[in-house]
Amino acid sequence: MNVLKINSSLFNKTPLLRHTFKKSSGPKILLKHEFLQPSGSFKSRGIGHLISKRVEEIYKRKPGIQGHVFASSGGNAGLAAAVASSELQIPCTVVVSKATRPRLVEKINTYGARVIVYGRHWKEADTYMRENLMKQVNAETHEPIYTHPFDNPLIWEGHSYMVDEILNSLKNLNITADEVKGIVCSFGGGGLYNGIIKGLEKHNLAEQVPVVCAETKGTDVLRASLIADKLVEFAEIKSCATSLGTANISSVAFENVKKYSSKSAVVSDKDVIETCLQFSKDTNIVTEPGCGATLYFGYNPHRLQEILGTQFKEDDYVILIGCGGSSTNLKELQELSRSFNTHLPLPQTQPNDVLYGS
Repeated sequence: MNVLKINSSLFNKTPLLRHTFKKSSGPKILLKHEFLQPSGSFKSRGIGHLISKRVEEIYKRKPGIQGHVFASSGGNAGLAAAVASSELQIPCTVVVSKATRPRLVEKINTYGARVIVYGRHWKEADTYMRENLMKQVNAETHEPIYTHPFDNPLIWEGHSYMVDEILNSLKNLNITADEVKGIVCSFGGGGLYNGIIKGLEKHNLAEQVPVVCAETKGTDVLRASLIADKLVEFAEIKSCATSLGTANISSVAFENVKKYSSKSAVVSDKDVIETCLQFSKDTNIVTEPGCGATLYFGYNPHRLQEILGTQFKEDDYVILIGCGGSSTNLKELQELSRSFNTHLPLPQTQPNDVLYGS
């Protein structure tokens, strides 16, 4: 294994660009273009960082032994693991549940990963992978690298570099951190959110810049946990935003939300589908409903004002993390739109619920 190859970057620095979202008033919106990552989503940051660090550690500790990546996700995390493994030229096994779309299985396969379909949902696929497949690895030649979709400090560290980039971009745009009135990110298991908090903490901004966690109705485990004041687990995910669908969330994310009084805002499936279609029409960028939960607030800044409890000025800035994703194509969005009988342009509807972390 070539050391230079191990240390090669597995994610891209992405631009932070102003986007109008065709709104008539409100703060200036800056959009972080994570659509441009190698795997099409922000997952390349955290997953790539985790795999790179583990491969480097194995190489130093056991010269001659190669890492073998095991990822239990048929969504963006599994695709990011396959892309990173392909770049590092190491084997990768991705275990997906039967609920995974065949198109995604094919896409993961194109990067040379071995894909196994097992179980009804992620938890069953993950258990089978850890308790069976990972134990079958020949220890004389390979060492397993377990790649959780979101719950690992190395993943959060990889995501945190996004904040470094954001601050550099703001500096180049002559925008101060004081002018940033909020960051909005989609929240599934909490990996992206933890990374943003970690990055803000590094720059002593976690208390200053509020973060809004966008969920969809049916994937809103964070909201349910805040209401119960304890971690809860969903038995079933009922939302078109499958990339946000997880039975439980990171305990660290839950504590961070409460510590920094972050906000949980729940958006309906209908609204995120309309958002994705409008964004595609405006930009020619097709993104999935999980990302649409964040983009929704670009078209509806008045809702952010209500959530954050502040009166925006015209020279205020809000940052949206365009997390990207490959789980949905335009045809599928159009089919979902018909099932909800949605119509463009976007109506000025409100999310189902907003909940604060304190």
